[in-house]
Amino acid sequence: MSDTIFAPASIPNLREVVFEKIREAIMTGVIPAGSKLSEIDLSRQFDVSRTPVREAIRQLVETGLVHLTTRRGAYVLLPTAKDTLDLYEIRTALEFISVEHLCANPPRDILLQLRGEFDEVSNDWDANRFMTMDVDFHTTLSKHANNSYLDFMLERVGAILQICRHYAIGNIPKVSSSREHIAIIDAILSRDVGRAREKMREHLENTRDALLEYISRHPEVAIPKE
Repeated sequence: MSDTIFAPASIPNLREVVFEKIREAIMTGVIPAGSKLSEIDLSRQFDVSRTPVREAIRQLVETGLVHLTTRRGAYVLLPTAKDTLDLYEIRTALEFISVEHLCANPPRDILLQLRGEFDEVSNDWDANRFMTMDVDFHTTLSKHANNSYLDFMLERVGAILQICRHYAIGNIPKVSSSREHIAIIDAILSRDVGRAREKMREHLENTRDALLEYISRHPEVAIPKE
């Protein structure tokens, strides 16, 4: 990793600052999936002692973003195929709850705004721009489902999947995926719970399959669990 990736951390709560900076670097791919987290390198990049870095890594282990082994150290996780299937099973169930709540009371103005944004997507869009839009879409749905625990759980599951989704997003036709988002929005606006669930399932299955394809082509960075 480059010595210039991070700005020095100077805020009093160093552990939290370091945690957020490493987490952001993992989520955006600055620290790639499968990378080893070196306390020495990170402490030098943040210009802090190794203690807040060590504490931040332990916190990242608790979130599931980092895997800690006795002999090899701390590595950024890449979900295995089995992990991906398990995580999407959970995510699908949670997203179903989200759309069910939204169908009962659709935030119409917000959904129409999202619909208009997806309607403007083209296949030549930057992949990271489109992925950010997708993440914002699902985050918006969960936040307006009026269930803070649902929002919390979806964020935790989504964060683990996000580790390598910015790689897999290149396998997804952006216009087709945008139409999937629009179909979900239209079903919610129509208060059609059955159709909203069906369209959400189709969308998640497509994103899951794109991620599985990426993982199948990059088995070398999946860290085996002990």
